[in-house]
Amino acid sequence: MKKFPLLVLFFVNMMVQGSRGQSKDLLQSGDSLYAKKNWAGAKVKYAVYLKMNDTNSIVWNRLGFCFQNLGFLPEALHAYDQSLNHRPSPLVKSVVNLRTAQVYSLMNKDDSASAWLVRATALGYNSLNDLDSLPAFENLRKAPNFLSLRKQIYETVYPCSGNPRNHDFDFWIGDWTCYRNGTDVLAGYSHIESMAGGCAILENYTSTQAYTGKSFNYYDTVSGKWKQEWIGSGGPSDRQHYDQGEFTNGNMHFTYETTNPAGEKVKGNFIFYFISHDSLRQYQDLIDSSGKTLSVSYDLMYIRRK
Repeated sequence: MKKFPLLVLFFVNMMVQGSRGQSKDLLQSGDSLYAKKNWAGAKVKYAVYLKMNDTNSIVWNRLGFCFQNLGFLPEALHAYDQSLNHRPSPLVKSVVNLRTAQVYSLMNKDDSASAWLVRATALGYNSLNDLDSLPAFENLRKAPNFLSLRKQIYETVYPCSGNPRNHDFDFWIGDWTCYRNGTDVLAGYSHIESMAGGCAILENYTSTQAYTGKSFNYYDTVSGKWKQEWIGSGGPSDRQHYDQGEFTNGNMHFTYETTNPAGEKVKGNFIFYFISHDSLRQYQDLIDSSGKTLSVSYDLMYIRRK
């Protein structure tokens, strides 16, 4: 009589282990078919698996994707909803939101597709190439609000791009031929580009002599000033830091302080004058305490290369 409960527990344990083994086999088989894009075969395996393990958010997501690729769109939405109801990881949650947006786009429900896409972006989705190229978003790309939606998503992915102050220096972006101001004497060439999602501007300067340099320019939200870090090919002394840049009257104006050969501190102006879309002037000087110009470091005219 004492051995009977132990025997029952043994058979129960064997049944549980058998069920677990069957579930594992189903999942492995389903994942193998899923990897091969055998959506119909994977769907069957996942559906059986979920009857025994219905809280697996990853499998619900994959079942939804099988339905989506087979054209069973309401069923795909149901599976994605089940995935979200079972505590998915942030990554899975982002994918499910994205795929839900795709399904609504396929169903030509632009408002719902847009809302789910915004949610996916807030959770970390950042592949704008998918939005621009995936067939699933073809209907959404035809929607009247697509451009504003794309701009909203772009500014979420690249937050600097949405801050107007980060665009103060955009007039400098481009390819330029540089001349000594007031002459036709060629000084060099400059390639200016936006970088890091609009968070900074990179200068690449090459003179007509054996000299090159780069600068890194950005708007500092803490100080409310523009900053520039310049490094030239002239060695350790050929490095300059400007941290008091202000965009005023359409021009970028830096003020700075340095030490002259006599060891005295002097100040200077470093100004980018916006003249037109195709021309600007870059000027730098040193001034005395009264503001009188002591010397002009350089004065260049930039002409945009066509």
